[in-house]
Amino acid sequence: MMAVERVAVDLATDGRVWVDGVEVRAASVEAARAAAVARVEDLARRRRRPLRMVARDPDGQIHEVEVAPQGVPADPDARTMPEPTAGRMAAIKEASTRGSHRVAEDAVEALRREVCEEHGPSHPYALRVRELHAIVVARAGQPAEGVAMALDVAQGWHDLGSPDAAWGAIVCAGTLWERLGGARSSEGAWLGERLAHALARHGERGASARAAVLRKVDQLRMR
Repeated sequence: MMAVERVAVDLATDGRVWVDGVEVRAASVEAARAAAVARVEDLARRRRRPLRMVARDPDGQIHEVEVAPQGVPADPDARTMPEPTAGRMAAIKEASTRGSHRVAEDAVEALRREVCEEHGPSHPYALRVRELHAIVVARAGQPAEGVAMALDVAQGWHDLGSPDAAWGAIVCAGTLWERLGGARSSEGAWLGERLAHALARHGERGASARAAVLRKVDQLRMR
């Protein structure tokens, strides 16, 4: 389980407050506390994850409070999808696995539209459905499109500050990229460069995979 992200809050006696180094002005210490909580709530909503506020009072006392406004999922990486979405995703996976590609594509496209319209395309629920969409598309004979879609999902998780979920999407993209092979060397090389760039964000965790991808990109460019 990923640790809850911390946000530092420092209060001054004159009503000033800093939230992760960004100053927020208020008329009093009490107003500063309220302004700080409102700021952290806004950050939690935009990052779509609970945050732990670590507040230092003017006298040096430290208080820690978890801030999770309404609408922020308790499972920020959407490892568990709500029903009936989870059931529909399972049915799509089954159809795709047994080769019913048209059925799976139509179903996942409909689900993607619904989830994105309800939550927005960058919501964790939408990112999970979009990753499934990438897999279905690749299995249906469009691996290059699937790789690009999975890399877009990885970028979405990165923007939300979810490194583990981003890593999972990158692994998915890498698997689909291997299926692409060298049939289209120019397209494969371009997607390989995108994959290597995504892996670079993960430092040592992605170092060996990135080196292997770049070696293969060089081979594709020589064809």
